[in-house]
Amino acid sequence: DKVLDITKFADRHPGGEIILLAAGKDATVLFHSYHPKGVPKAIVEKLTIGTIQPDASINHSFYDWNSPFYSTLCERVVERLQSIDRPLRGNTDIQIKALMILACFWTCIIQMCMAPNLTFAILWSMTMGFFAHLVGTCIQHDGNHGSFSTNRYLNTIAGWTLDMIGASAFTWQIQHMLGHHPYTNLLDVHEDEVRANIGTDKETDTPMDTKDQESDPDVFSSFPLMRMHPAHQPEWYHKYQHLYAPVLFALMTMFRLFQRDVEIATSHRLYHIDANCIFGNIMNNIRFW
Repeated sequence: DKVLDITKFADRHPGGEIILLAAGKDATVLFHSYHPKGVPKAIVEKLTIGTIQPDASINHSFYDWNSPFYSTLCERVVERLQSIDRPLRGNTDIQIKALMILACFWTCIIQMCMAPNLTFAILWSMTMGFFAHLVGTCIQHDGNHGSFSTNRYLNTIAGWTLDMIGASAFTWQIQHMLGHHPYTNLLDVHEDEVRANIGTDKETDTPMDTKDQESDPDVFSSFPLMRMHPAHQPEWYHKYQHLYAPVLFALMTMFRLFQRDVEIATSHRLYHIDANCIFGNIMNNIRFW
């Protein structure tokens, strides 16, 4: 229930600019999930500028922080990592792996451009696609989560490798880190219905400050062709979704690159998620374009 002013602290934040994703919103889930060891009370008190008063109009969180489950889980994970001498963030293993992936990725690009014929160019491009996948699932993922290194600048560079392969680290952070990770598989049925009615005579919307942010965009972003949640009405073709899912997800990647990333940058929102924490900054907009 505390209100924290991170304006000046953001530049000193050990995790880097990732803290700005929490600006202007309820950051309880992000606060707890990114600090398994907790945060010194002195820092929290120094940044506190007020408290949120109980209000019946404010949506109650899905999470119950009174339960000892999560705190106990964090303690055991930290103890386990300490017992095997592994850090919470960053190690030489994943950094060496990253260098190997990047070397293979750029080798494929060079070989593709210098291939003697179309057949070899296609083979090298397919191999490059495999290593691009590893860049996305390993390097940028760890970097944008702030876990690639204990150095905030290395994390930023690692995160930007997503831009190197053609996507956007900014829009990925908004969807993955503000939507999917903190609210995995949670679904705001009302917001799902609002999205489904876009472009129809039933289209309605509500102000961003009234939307429930506890909803995973990965759950409903592929609907209706994919049934990802029990609240979705089952259709006859859903029993075949395990067959067409790989093709659909491949096409969704292209859709994300050529349409949704641009929509997020121009509208400053992703469905129910306010993206002004990133795209409200003119330098971030310049970097995106």
